Amino acid sequence: MAQGVLVALEEQLGGRLEPVWIALRMGVPPPVAEPSMESTALPSPSGLDAPAIGSAADCRQPVAGAGAAPGGLLRSLLAGALLLALALMLLFWGLPAWGASDPVVLQRGGRLFENHCAGCHVNGGNVIRRNRTLRRQDLLSQGIKGPADVARIAAQGKGQMSGYEKVLGEGGADAVGAWVWRQAELGWPRR
Repeated sequence: MAQGVLVALEEQLGGRLEPVWIALRMGVPPPVAEPSMESTALPSPSGLDAPAIGSAADCRQPVAGAGAAPGGLLRSLLAGALLLALALMLLFWGLPAWGASDPVVLQRGGRLFENHCAGCHVNGGNVIRRNRTLRRQDLLSQGIKGPADVARIAAQGKGQMSGYEKVLGEGGADAVGAWVWRQAELGWPRR
């Protein structure tokens, strides 16, 4: 559509859009000054009636890949955005759950743990099943990879342990998960 408009304008202005036409066909910004194409045209070989290479008539011929420049740019931008999103996702994938480092959340999680969990999990241990502790290496060996996994188990339970979702209240399981994971990272320091 834009090419049709340029052709019509060029015909009305008597061929003065040649530099703009060339620039648009090549996918580059148009030149500031309007040099004459005839002055830079190469002479045609003797005895041929074909227009000179680089003349105005030559510029109106389709250029290989001329229409692909904007689409190629869009594809490049989309690919770059996708790669950036992937890199950011991989970079931040292992970070703790939202609020896991918030002092208020951690304090609440510590209180809830002391009130509802410490009876069986004294200092991160386990008085029922000694090999199922809350120490970091044991959590990781059981496939528990972060505070969200701990919160899920605190809420729903696992194995012999029942879930405490109702007892812990809204957001309580997440707070306990954040606090337990933080203690596991610190090696369950004595208080």
